[in-house]
Amino acid sequence: MNPKPSLCIVNYNGARHLRRSLPAAWALRQSFAEILLVDDASTDEALAWVEAEFPHVRIVRHEANRGPTAARNTGMRAATSDRILFADNDVVLLPGCAEALAAALDDHPEAAAAQATVLHLENPERVQYAGAAAHYLGLMILEHAEQPLWALPQAPFATDSLVSCCFMLDRRRLEGVRFDEDIFIYYDDHDFGLTLRGRGRALLAVPAARVLHGEGTEAISIRALGHYSERRVYQTIRNRWLVLAKHYPARVLALIAPALLLFETAQLLLALRRGWWRLWREALAWMWHHRHQLRAKRRDILSRQRVRLGRLLRPGPLPLRSELVTHPLERKALRALALILEGYGRLVAPLL
Repeated sequence: MNPKPSLCIVNYNGARHLRRSLPAAWALRQSFAEILLVDDASTDEALAWVEAEFPHVRIVRHEANRGPTAARNTGMRAATSDRILFADNDVVLLPGCAEALAAALDDHPEAAAAQATVLHLENPERVQYAGAAAHYLGLMILEHAEQPLWALPQAPFATDSLVSCCFMLDRRRLEGVRFDEDIFIYYDDHDFGLTLRGRGRALLAVPAARVLHGEGTEAISIRALGHYSERRVYQTIRNRWLVLAKHYPARVLALIAPALLLFETAQLLLALRRGWWRLWREALAWMWHHRHQLRAKRRDILSRQRVRLGRLLRPGPLPLRSELVTHPLERKALRALALILEGYGRLVAPLL
């Protein structure tokens, strides 16, 4: 097996992103055993451009659009190296990124994955995020979000969740864990990270490994659209429920039940106000129709947990985007809700 990592770029309709990110990756090609592009059934000119401009990039195609979760699983199977650096198509790798991630994995044999520090493309002195944590209500918390680059720790540090924008994993340390392809997009990385942490594997964030991040997934990213798309709303609601259903033991669910009830009521009211009732109902219907499959996944995950989930959960502020609410009264209600839920989380945290 080649000691250098494989670089796997996950792509869907990313022609405009690849024109910036792939030349940057190619300039660093000596760092990689190969550059692999997993294309999730793109309909734009991305593949024709890659084939013409970068014929040595190996392309693996999906015949149907199955989502980035399936694309990463395909990349895991197709890569020639056990170490794989995954990058979204709008990620510009900076020099030394792969080496810093590999060194962190070398120094921490208990770690299954190491995450790059994600900087804003238009403002590379500001951190978009560096690693992630787990909020007790099933949400993902982005670590060090919007901090200046100089404020980051110098050494790699442990996290309890994973952001899939750019990360390196070691296939030999995964114990068979793969991304759940029932999660098309959003919370797929949180689910993957919680599974690994539950099995006792460490996750790292590496400040010295840096990338620039563009506008996000085509036709979904809030940074590109300026608002929540219907697909994002549906996937966000449903996949958070998936995380709760798969990973949270009955004891933890019982302890946080009052907070969950309050949060779910607020989410439903927001869905009604914003015209998302159909999406909320479809998410609930999916959960019901797949309840037997979810029960089997839950049994498997809980039977293999070696780290108590309560040790991973954080009772901090709600990690919600400002675009979620626009009316001043909504903002006031959200602030009040956040204070109540944070207070309850701190109250039950010692019991989790």
